[in-house]
Amino acid sequence: MKALIIFFIFWVSFSSACKTSIKKETKNLKWWQKGIIYQVYPRSFKDSDGDGYGDLGGVIEKLDYLKSLGVNAIWLNPIYPSGGLDGGYDISSFVDIDPLLGDMATFEKLVDESHKRGIYVIMDFIPNHSSDKHKWFQESKNNSEKYRDYYVWHPSRDRTRPPNNWISHFGGPTWSFDEGRGQWYLHHFLPQQPDLNYRNSAVKKEIEETIRFWLKTKKVDGLRVDALANLFEKESFENEPLKDGVDPSKNLTYPELIHINTLNQPGTFETLIEWRKLVEQIAKEEKSEKMLVVEVYDEADKTMQYCLYNQMQAAQFPFNFQFIQLRNGKNLVTNQEGVPFNPEGIKNLIDPWINSLPASCWSNWQLGNHDNTRLGTRIGEEYIDLANVLNILLGGTTVTYYGEEIGMVDLPKNKLSFEECQDEAGKRRGSELFKIYSRDYERTPMQWSTKTNNAGFMNFDTTMNKKPWLPVNENYRYLNVENENQDEFSHLNIYKDLVKLKEEPSFAWGDFNYLLVNKEIFSFTRTSRGNKNYAVLMNLGKKALNVNLENFKNIPIAARIAYVIGADSQETKELREFYPVGLTISTKRLLLNSNNCVILEF
Repeated sequence: MKALIIFFIFWVSFSSACKTSIKKETKNLKWWQKGIIYQVYPRSFKDSDGDGYGDLGGVIEKLDYLKSLGVNAIWLNPIYPSGGLDGGYDISSFVDIDPLLGDMATFEKLVDESHKRGIYVIMDFIPNHSSDKHKWFQESKNNSEKYRDYYVWHPSRDRTRPPNNWISHFGGPTWSFDEGRGQWYLHHFLPQQPDLNYRNSAVKKEIEETIRFWLKTKKVDGLRVDALANLFEKESFENEPLKDGVDPSKNLTYPELIHINTLNQPGTFETLIEWRKLVEQIAKEEKSEKMLVVEVYDEADKTMQYCLYNQMQAAQFPFNFQFIQLRNGKNLVTNQEGVPFNPEGIKNLIDPWINSLPASCWSNWQLGNHDNTRLGTRIGEEYIDLANVLNILLGGTTVTYYGEEIGMVDLPKNKLSFEECQDEAGKRRGSELFKIYSRDYERTPMQWSTKTNNAGFMNFDTTMNKKPWLPVNENYRYLNVENENQDEFSHLNIYKDLVKLKEEPSFAWGDFNYLLVNKEIFSFTRTSRGNKNYAVLMNLGKKALNVNLENFKNIPIAARIAYVIGADSQETKELREFYPVGLTISTKRLLLNSNNCVILEF
């Protein structure tokens, strides 16, 4: 009876404290600051017409699924007509739809159906280059007066030696010689992707009209700007310096150069600021919020220039690629050691970002994309749920690559032959090296169900003449949306629960602070005045631990269980019986098993 009385006094005291009247802090967020931006790789998402390629009709079919995830916006990888190289990033028309993926009427339906569901649409926008099949380049090659300077040409007539030592992202010189014009043209990517010349005002005008076409005429909500850092280069065309220890006499690779002449030039930032003003003008005309997000791979402090440059607002935010560095072992493409998924590694990736983020800029997080090995392959499938906790609850916009919500991993290397390879980055390396460089492994078809032998990607079974454009991962037999929907403790349902939790004010926009970070435990708090506050704790060690939070500022002596995640589906089920949601526990002794996460509310 004495113990019961003590518990009652404790419970009343704790409950009364929680009911203290404090004025709630509130904040109105823009649509791009809420929920999830979900990256759709259209060719791999859903095939609606049976030709083996995902398409816009397939995206429309799955909009209700995306809504069920809590997705606030979809980002579509390129859907423009192209030369068929680099996954559609070699564009032959900036204002049309690739017939392989649909037509303009289908695209308009996609935008309309998305908007009906409260889902915004972001398009990939590739202003740095076009396809060599684009009308502009064909005319420029012929020295047509109007288009002569639409691209970056170098007057050197030495057919055998490029103008400088610049190397393309895909390897080899960043210059190709055109016999017809008798000059070299610049391409930071494939030779079939010539760089546009932004020192030509006519080019700027063409691209501005393209922005207006999609955002105003076609009612698109935002643009994801691809490869922006390469937009300008120094006109002097000087050689790039080499990194220490690099032999200048051998064939150079892109990572061996210091790219001071081809990246992050002042003209790039100035042009982005002009586009931001144009986007805001269109938003004003349309009476709807529009946005720009940019792709930049660089150190965090340099990346922030794409949000705020010389105290002028540029993009709403640059994508945050810090967590892309999470990896067991070395990245064989960049030759860089990965950052391990442990408390120290995670903190070392978070700190540069949050410490560099200007007050006027908005944060975001993502775990993977179409250019990088999938998360589960990089760090281990056992960490997928915990990584999603970070991606969704750290604060700012969450970006999810299709399939991450169900824990998709890369296609095994031995399941793709050189003949099946689609990615030019792999194909051009030859049959011996394509497995290292091809990005096909992280672009395989979405795994919907076991209803067909292609994971429900097509509406009928694969045959010799009708098959997906890339092989389907054979693990679809157990790892798919249909199966996971039926398992309360699956990756998919944990993902949905975390997205729902993200709607709480403290997670949506509240303050972030570290709590306990050591060799095994990574934890942090998300707080806002007058709202529910949270502590997120995960054990990344190899054994169970008791965690004592009594000496940490602002952590009460007791808190309620808001959510728990186990090391796998079965343990999650057992853990929720041990720690049911709403249970009040002491913060002096919190049991955390290996690879477990507990979220406390106080």
